[in-house]
Amino acid sequence: MRKILSVDDDPNVLRAFQTTLKQKGYEVFITTNPNEAADILAAHEIDLIMLDIRMPEKNGFEIFAEVKKKYSKLPVLFVTAYPKSFTMRSSEMVRMWEEDFADGQTDILYKPFTIDSLYEKVEGLIGKADELPS
Repeated sequence: MRKILSVDDDPNVLRAFQTTLKQKGYEVFITTNPNEAADILAAHEIDLIMLDIRMPEKNGFEIFAEVKKKYSKLPVLFVTAYPKSFTMRSSEMVRMWEEDFADGQTDILYKPFTIDSLYEKVEGLIGKADELPS
């Protein structure tokens, strides 16, 4: 079974992700705490991490940078209501587009979204819940 970790500061969003993705057979871990996210990553073989961008303690980009240092091959799905988070105004964002997004292991899902588009993004990054990792 494929395992997903979702990090968001909104517990309602997290519960919705958990419920929706469990219906497709994924095991879903949720947290509002970036430090707890690191503990979950260390304790479980996570196949995908879903990150909100705007969060109070650490933003999604900060968590992404930390995750990629330790788990360089871990697919990441950014989930955000702020499309301007991905503008090319900073050298760091340009670097992310050129290096991290180019490998096909990173994607973006903009809120609001449909359940089908969520499934499409997740399956595009890690496959169906019961598929063996490649």
